[in-house]
Amino acid sequence: MGRHIVSHIAIAICLAGSPSAAATVQESGQSDAEQPALVAGRDSAQVYQRSFFDQFTPQTARDMIDRVPGFTLDAGDDLRGFGGAAGNVLIDGERPSSKVGGIEDALGRIPANQVARIEVIRGSAGSGEAAGQSVVANVIREKQGAAGSWEVKLERAADGILYPAGELTVVRQVSGWKTSTKINGFWERFPLNGPRTQFDADGELLSSQLEDRPSTLTEAFISSEAERPVGGGVLTLTGRFGRSAFLPETERLSFDGRLPDQNPDDRFFIDLNSVFYEGEFGVDWNRRLDSAWILKLLSLSSFQDWGQDQLVSTERPVGTPVSGSTFTRKQDTFETVFRGSLAKAGPGRLRPELGAEIAYNSLDSQLSLETRDLNGVNVIDLPAADVLVEELRGEAYSNLIWQAGNGLSVETGIAAEISQITVSGDAESRQSFFFIKPFATAIYDFCPGLQFRLGVRRTVGQLDFSEFAASASAEDDRLLAGNPDLGPDQTTRASFTVDLRSRKRGALNIELFHEWRDDLIEQVRLPSGNFGAANAGNGRLWGVTANASAPLSPVIPGGLLELELDIRESTFADPLSGTNRDISDVSSPTLLAEFRQDLPEKKLAWGFSYRAPLKRRFFFANEESFTRTGEQWRIFIQSAHLRGWRTTLEFRSVGGRNFFRERTFYEPSRAGALSGSEIIDRDRGAFVSITVAGQF
Repeated sequence: MGRHIVSHIAIAICLAGSPSAAATVQESGQSDAEQPALVAGRDSAQVYQRSFFDQFTPQTARDMIDRVPGFTLDAGDDLRGFGGAAGNVLIDGERPSSKVGGIEDALGRIPANQVARIEVIRGSAGSGEAAGQSVVANVIREKQGAAGSWEVKLERAADGILYPAGELTVVRQVSGWKTSTKINGFWERFPLNGPRTQFDADGELLSSQLEDRPSTLTEAFISSEAERPVGGGVLTLTGRFGRSAFLPETERLSFDGRLPDQNPDDRFFIDLNSVFYEGEFGVDWNRRLDSAWILKLLSLSSFQDWGQDQLVSTERPVGTPVSGSTFTRKQDTFETVFRGSLAKAGPGRLRPELGAEIAYNSLDSQLSLETRDLNGVNVIDLPAADVLVEELRGEAYSNLIWQAGNGLSVETGIAAEISQITVSGDAESRQSFFFIKPFATAIYDFCPGLQFRLGVRRTVGQLDFSEFAASASAEDDRLLAGNPDLGPDQTTRASFTVDLRSRKRGALNIELFHEWRDDLIEQVRLPSGNFGAANAGNGRLWGVTANASAPLSPVIPGGLLELELDIRESTFADPLSGTNRDISDVSSPTLLAEFRQDLPEKKLAWGFSYRAPLKRRFFFANEESFTRTGEQWRIFIQSAHLRGWRTTLEFRSVGGRNFFRERTFYEPSRAGALSGSEIIDRDRGAFVSITVAGQF
């Protein structure tokens, strides 16, 4: 009986999603030409013509991607090299030749009037271009023409201060090159304040603080792309350069043994200046060798120069300086990647791909710490405070897509990676690694509106080279030693995906997954006796992700409800405490719900969204930290009455947003006894902004 019910449901879904059935029932105000078309062929695809997005008044391809039903942008995993970081968006069938700016920056360089259509591909989009993604959006651009888009924004923070943002994108032909350039910059303010309370092991109040933390963030970037025919193929040059600064200034008024009153016992200042300069340059050339084979060559280099100063001072009583400290950290990173691939394209049951990649990464890190009191200056030495970390890595891979027929296709592949990591300076180490990374995925198109996907994949994580070096945080009063013996973690992921789509903007994508994680990097007590990161053992993580798009017409004309949900559970055998616990920094659940109503005939749209509270746990060697970022409500109203420009009035964090944190301390480590705790309860008020955007 159950099998018959499932069968009937599947048939009903297929009929609802098929072109013939869907064509009889139209979205209010939408012609048949504007409905997304379900396309059969080599891959299961759904095509959204540019006219489909007109009702949303998009300004860039990024705006259009946000409005693709049942689709959530994935900028790419934090995996090694260029091939492992594939996201789920292609541009003209190719990945953007960038890692630093990535997909979002590339989409922001495409004005909406330069997009011909967006194809949502459910299946083998090309293993080398979007490997491991169950649903891929392919943005197809217009071939000719100059265009541009612009946006200006003025926002007011809860403390009444106004700050601006702006963006300009220009697409044009220059001496045979098709170019796209984006310039953007903003200054943003994030006031945050609330109490901090400290307790001893018995829960008795030790002290309290009132914290005021007005923070500012400034950014200015320019990114550009230029392409033209060269050598029988297409040459693409990309570049991105800019500066970003995060400047929080923290003041804490402290009260000994009591809750806050009008007479603080001391005052504590933290002035943090964090600034980085970033750049990237890429060269991508591809050529069709004959009717079936495509050769692709890529060179990509990037750098980041980052500096941070933390200046701390204490006044006791208020107005009388008694102590202070200075933390100075400088890090220079560099990465260069060379990649080549040869893939068979076009029709055919078998589509093989071969490729290789070689990469060099480096981090040069220096950290200096000193404290000051009435007795003078004291210099603090931490292991690996001044180190150079270098990695040379090579990889060869082979992928195969097999169109088995009757709606079934199979993607398989294997990669072999060899690397060497060298650490020099205050700490020295040399390690060699070899990894085999296979994957296999079976895709079954039950009908044009329903697809099943079953896959397993082995990946290697990208090391955070900053964990090889010592670090310090004045805000949390935490010093961490560097560990020169870190190695990359590895993950084996099994997943099952169901994807449903209809022509009436309806979509549902659900993925069940289970991950086996080896050599997880967690905080431990190092052999030196200091606290730091290490490969601490193995763990597992499992859960479900879902995103859905549900049209609400004819009940609410032009209404649309979109949901994104992620639920995760994990387990890790903690070598420090000898117990099973969650993997550090696993957020669950995450939920985003958005309702919008588009009224094209009135040139209006409005809506609201709700983001559920976000909970995380972090495990340090002598501390467990629980954070809860409160719920967030957003309301917006959009109008296209002013010269066809899109004007948006937005209220963000309506009713304010709470940031709660509880820190629990142990001595001498989490294997020892409870020694105290701290509760931090801060609030941020609402933001109001008005944005005007247009195209030319």
